Amino acid sequence: MNNPKVLWPTDFSRRAEKALPYIANLIREKKADVHILYVIPDIARHEPWYGEYDEQHVKRLTKREEESAAKRLNQLCSKYLDGCALFTRHTAVGEPADEILKLIDKEGMDMVVMAGHEPHIPDIGEPTLEKVKRMASVPVEVIST
Repeated sequence: MNNPKVLWPTDFSRRAEKALPYIANLIREKKADVHILYVIPDIARHEPWYGEYDEQHVKRLTKREEESAAKRLNQLCSKYLDGCALFTRHTAVGEPADEILKLIDKEGMDMVVMAGHEPHIPDIGEPTLEKVKRMASVPVEVIST
């Protein structure tokens, strides 16, 4: 398939970066249309760890996280992906697997590329990857780390 729409969710970890060579190859060989997604945790859904959170405080923290995410996406694009001129960048607030699944449908993705453990290692502690693999309406390519 030429010009596939590919979603690469990232949490900015070194493990997630292991998918970059595969993404670059899809761009070269298939002229892939790559969408990068970073999901900001929805802190309003968690109990406060210091004092109570009012709505304004949650908004300020979320805005700060959105600004940080945009900066990190720019750094990632500059360092590894020739500035991401042809990439679409997305941020969302919520649970990562749910937001990935929503974006697959919203943008009509053809595939998802995620980094994960070697196939023989149980995916303990990877509920996002497991949920996306189980529920995605498109193929999920897992890059072994």
